[in-house]
Amino acid sequence: MSWSITYNSTVVTFPLNPQYVEDANDVNKSHVQVEGQQSVVVSEGLDVRVLTLKGFFWVPSQNKAYLDTNFCLPLQGMNGKIVTLASPTSRYNGTWLLIVKSVVEKAEGQLQRYTYTLTLEQGASFVILSGS
Repeated sequence: MSWSITYNSTVVTFPLNPQYVEDANDVNKSHVQVEGQQSVVVSEGLDVRVLTLKGFFWVPSQNKAYLDTNFCLPLQGMNGKIVTLASPTSRYNGTWLLIVKSVVEKAEGQLQRYTYTLTLEQGASFVILSGS
């Protein structure tokens, strides 16, 4: 199974798995100083879960127009939207806010590809204040 991101009826299926996947879920915490003692750590609960994907889009025998049409433009159209992520492991499957950090055009001889960095954020719920 490969990675895919869906928004409404638009589905982007990655031709290659990401090269880098980072799953971070920090804790909101603060410290209260107590005179003459060590500080007290106050845990306020989990912060937003952040999934970072880095990789590249490349399909043998296809040009950049194909990559634009099937991967880059649809993903950029999903930027800032609530999407559904499907991955080879169910660990990452679910509803996320997609942030397209970068899509970089690369040309190395005959190799036509785009590198990408995507951030997906997940919380208890989502509030989107602009756009549709």
